[in-house]
Amino acid sequence: MSYSGVRAAVSAAGSQAQLASTLGVTQQAVSLWVRRGFVPASRVVEIEAQYGVDRVELVNPRTLELFTPRGNL
Repeated sequence: MSYSGVRAAVSAAGSQAQLASTLGVTQQAVSLWVRRGFVPASRVVEIEAQYGVDRVELVNPRTLELFTPRGNL
């Protein structure tokens, strides 16, 4: 699992606490996102727009798999 997108957002914000403040969530929520390696789908576009982190790096990898072609079925 890649944590780069969530960590990039934290880095761009300056800290977990600052990212949380900007998004109106708790620092504990952001900490959970870092541990999981993705953010809730409802936050992806907002983080991408605010911090420039590509949405592909922020979404749950299982969700992303649903939209990735696997060849001819």
